[in-house]
Amino acid sequence: MIRTAVAEDLPVLVDIWRRAALHAHDFLPAAFWEARVDDMVTRRLPGCEILVLDAGGRVLGFAALDGDHLDALYVEPDVQSFGYGAQLLAHAMQGRRRITLDVYTRNVRAVSFYHRMGFTAIGEQADPDSGESETRMEWCAEPSAMA
Repeated sequence: MIRTAVAEDLPVLVDIWRRAALHAHDFLPAAFWEARVDDMVTRRLPGCEILVLDAGGRVLGFAALDGDHLDALYVEPDVQSFGYGAQLLAHAMQGRRRITLDVYTRNVRAVSFYHRMGFTAIGEQADPDSGESETRMEWCAEPSAMA
């Protein structure tokens, strides 16, 4: 079931984010992610609309949107590749005309996932925090899908 996050979800969401980020970004040191936990708790997640994938009371993943920008999409590392990220993203796309996101270019698995979900690359920039190259991607709804 996909639902809107509640305040009690925050510790679980941050834990999923931290572990999944470490798993997916082996090109950055663990200390990089650990240093950003407080920012995730106090600034990034509270300002977002958060969708949670809840399977019988266990939170398996979440999508955080800041307007039409996907700020975070993370799934428990032990249940990745089962379609949960696609379910969350498809749910987020419903009723929207456009979504943008930034993904580390070296995270080839995530870049490929977003391409499969209909996103296209529209630019690149350096992430100011890590210096790593990020790909800016965009998805736009078909005009008939919004009718």
